[in-house]
Amino acid sequence: MTEKQKGLVCAILGPVLWGVSGNVAQWLFDDCGLRPDWLVAVRLLGAGALLMGWCLATRRTETLAVVRQPHLLGQALAFGVFGVLISQFTYFAGVAATNAPTITVLQYLGPLFIVVYLALKHWHWPRRIDVLSLAIAFMGILLLVTHGHLGSLALSPAGLAWGIGAGLGAALYTLLPIHILRVVDAPIVVAWAMLFAGVLLSPAIVWLAPAHITLPIILGIAYVTVFGTLFAYLLYLQSLTALRPTQVGMLNVFEPLTATVVAILCFHSHFGLAEVVGGLLVLSTSFLQVLPTKHALKPAKH
Repeated sequence: MTEKQKGLVCAILGPVLWGVSGNVAQWLFDDCGLRPDWLVAVRLLGAGALLMGWCLATRRTETLAVVRQPHLLGQALAFGVFGVLISQFTYFAGVAATNAPTITVLQYLGPLFIVVYLALKHWHWPRRIDVLSLAIAFMGILLLVTHGHLGSLALSPAGLAWGIGAGLGAALYTLLPIHILRVVDAPIVVAWAMLFAGVLLSPAIVWLAPAHITLPIILGIAYVTVFGTLFAYLLYLQSLTALRPTQVGMLNVFEPLTATVVAILCFHSHFGLAEVVGGLLVLSTSFLQVLPTKHALKPAKH
């Protein structure tokens, strides 16, 4: 197997593990009575500790160097609280309020929030392709939340709010670590961020602990923490060594695809034509964002 083929396998397997993780979390919430805030706390603390252990074992000097530089430690802490914690909590709260496939699709609004942020920050009009992406995403969300019946809301207001929040969280997850990633490797940054967020939420592990934890629940938590977080992330990083970021980004479509297939096969979920079309419209914006463009719209007037 060539390096590119190995990268392709990693780029597909990572999102597949993420997609299944959302369904496992939904089972833990719906059938086992776990709270999303408790699961997020366990997941972040567990995955953060495992990833930190891996970083210390493979790159101890670089990992500990973050502690000796307060400005880097502060950036990692900010990323952990406002990037990792927010993106994780909004996603799992959304899964608890609706279902894994819908929230996974709404999470793909992240790039569009970044488009709006950059347009406002630099005070210029978005590119034509960005405007088209925003319009397509709006139509997709409209179909998702109404199921094609524009006079009524099929998705609960809480589910819609958490879904949009998950998209915003994904944008923050992308934007916040830009500066620190220029000087510190991504696994080290994420390890510190996850560990910070996990420690911050650690009181919830005791306060909100479920009354009974069975072996299936333990296995479900282990999957979400180890396979759905640690392994999925490491596979994603490995894929970037053999493939272009745009290729890896497009293969992330396997995450909502996996979440949908598992929901249909294991949870007997049903998705109508309007939901399928709406989901495809939202996902298509990720592909539009990697298309090359020659001209952007003229700058906005001050």
